[in-house]
Amino acid sequence: MKIGDRIRFYRIQQNKTQEDLANGLISVSYLSKIENNLSLPSLEVVDMLCEKLGIRFIDEEEPSLLEELKDWYKLMVLQEKEEVEFRYEELKEKTNQSRDSTSLVYFMLFEYRYFLLKRELYEAEKLHKKISEISDILTDELNYFNYKFIGLYNYLSNSYQSAYENYKKAESILLRSVFDKWEEADLCYSLGLTSSQLWKVTLCIKYTTQALAIYQAHYNYKRSAECQILLGISYRRSDEIDKAEESYLLADKIANTLKDFNLKGHIHHNLGYLYSMQSKSEDAIKHYEQSFLFNEQAERSSRLLNILCLVFEYYKICDFEKGLSWVRKGQEWLKSEEDFNEYSLHFRTYEYLMTETNEEFEHFLKERVIPFFEKQNNSKYVSDYSEELARYYERNHKYKLASNYYRLANSTLKKINNI
Repeated sequence: MKIGDRIRFYRIQQNKTQEDLANGLISVSYLSKIENNLSLPSLEVVDMLCEKLGIRFIDEEEPSLLEELKDWYKLMVLQEKEEVEFRYEELKEKTNQSRDSTSLVYFMLFEYRYFLLKRELYEAEKLHKKISEISDILTDELNYFNYKFIGLYNYLSNSYQSAYENYKKAESILLRSVFDKWEEADLCYSLGLTSSQLWKVTLCIKYTTQALAIYQAHYNYKRSAECQILLGISYRRSDEIDKAEESYLLADKIANTLKDFNLKGHIHHNLGYLYSMQSKSEDAIKHYEQSFLFNEQAERSSRLLNILCLVFEYYKICDFEKGLSWVRKGQEWLKSEEDFNEYSLHFRTYEYLMTETNEEFEHFLKERVIPFFEKQNNSKYVSDYSEELARYYERNHKYKLASNYYRLANSTLKKINNI
């Protein structure tokens, strides 16, 4: 790393402004030229700047520390969360004491990935502002990690198009560089996931198949199962029902071998949705109930989704008694309306539909439910609930209003089909 780059890097690391560092030594404009490698300072000036920053003029490379950092990052990719957490403080202390600026840059980037692993998005965003200030000194490998981690941040923030674009930038570096196969697989899997969120079915199948081949070759069974689930979703979206079912069942075999109940919960949920699409409600209900049981240790949002799907299936087959029992269960799982507002709206709507649809129901859908999902750009639920409101108006001979909401349901349904 050039001396100007090193000075800027350590200044930013220490949260110092150019004014802070230059004060009493040199002018701010001269420091700016040094940091941008536009002026070669005298040894005296370099010594003064290095002394104020508490660093040495000569960069001291520590290959062993860099290897430790890369091993730590690999543990993040493998989702070894306990070991990652255990090593964090130790590596943080080592890098703080290190004179190796290259290792420090790697630590900054891997710490960014660490915050994303822990879903600490605010901390990740703060750290990335620092990384952005030194982006021009990043090597190809460091830029690869930078783009990949920005992509993950975008993905976790539900900005899927931005995530895809940043993952593609990382891919362009990967294709002209040498990385381990597990790294290539992880990027392909990330591209597959993001393509799925964007409903880019062909791209999802392409990237997920590439990732699956590597995971299978390296006996990474859990990731192989997750790839099969992702492929199943894509095949289902492209109406290749048999292929979708085959992928889910292959994933289930792996989950049985691993005794991974969370994975089985995810698989049964997707099988339930697959059968629901085919109007096989009994099969769908069986798998949704299995998913609910296996998801015992899963996040509450996963269990609430299971419950909602069961409510919907029982509503479809007009078994309102069982449907309402699941509505009550869902409402019990909600700690507060604000906590999972979306689910409170779903459960209240189906409670009306399976008991009594009246003016209160009309107002609820018209003023709260449909506007909520319009704001979320959730075309599916806007379409579903607009159609329910249209039917209500039709039953009450309010044909003009019924026509308006049938039109809204159809127009939003087209958005789904044209994604």
